[in-house]
Amino acid sequence: MLHLSQAALGESKKSDNALMNVKIYDQKLAIGTLSVDKNPHIQFDLVFDKEFKLSHTSKTTSVFFTGYKVEQPFEEDGYPFLALN
Repeated sequence: MLHLSQAALGESKKSDNALMNVKIYDQKLAIGTLSVDKNPHIQFDLVFDKEFKLSHTSKTTSVFFTGYKVEQPFEEDGYPFLALN
């Protein structure tokens, strides 16, 4: 699983907006809009357990996403397996 927690615009000399999208299977969904003037970064709590593709609409700057991977615990008989040290 992948947990996305933040997106931010790269440096830009122009006032620009970037609509961020995620595509899962054949469905494209908007996840937020970044703005150089008002919202250069945004926090969210998105978890993906399927393959997906991120995109944005800005022509003048990059969008950077941060997050982390989470390994699925091994499950046996419906109960998660936890190793204690």
